[in-house]
Amino acid sequence: AQAAGEMAALPELPSLAAQRALLAQAPAMQVAQAELAQRQATAQVELSRRAPDVALTIGSKRSEELGRTQAVFGVSLPLPLFDRNQGAVLAASRRVDQARDGVTATASRLEAELVQAREEYASARAQALALQGEILPGAQSAYDAASTGFEYGKFGFLDVLDAQRTLLQAQSHYLTTLADAHRAQAAILRLTGAAYE
Repeated sequence: AQAAGEMAALPELPSLAAQRALLAQAPAMQVAQAELAQRQATAQVELSRRAPDVALTIGSKRSEELGRTQAVFGVSLPLPLFDRNQGAVLAASRRVDQARDGVTATASRLEAELVQAREEYASARAQALALQGEILPGAQSAYDAASTGFEYGKFGFLDVLDAQRTLLQAQSHYLTTLADAHRAQAAILRLTGAAYE
């Protein structure tokens, strides 16, 4: 597998509202919602255990006195006088509340991470565009002028080295800024799961 693409390509981000809508599909949010659904199902099971199950029995019995077989029907209904499963219902209800709080906390955390990543991307993108549009061309032309001047004897070798060092520092800073922008872009894609152009 090979990475492909334009290193200097730093597209505009979609609106924050559009990206917030995608957070509901984020893996962390889906895990929190699945946990909530599981705990709600457990709470429903505990609620259903409060009411006892009715047991019906059907059978036959041989009566020696009458000399024949009789059908026997039975119904049993336990009366929950002392145990109505209140403890388990309360515990399950509290676990549902915790899971609901977990969903809210996950949503807040994801949104904060998204806002931070967007700010980092916007800052790095603006800095990279400024470096690309103004600073790099200026450093390149200064280096070219120093090199040409050195060839004609107008500048010393130290002037050429100084211009070259300035150009290399600007290029290094530009590449670092591009890397920062792409890291922030990757964080946004990880959070939202959506690509953008």
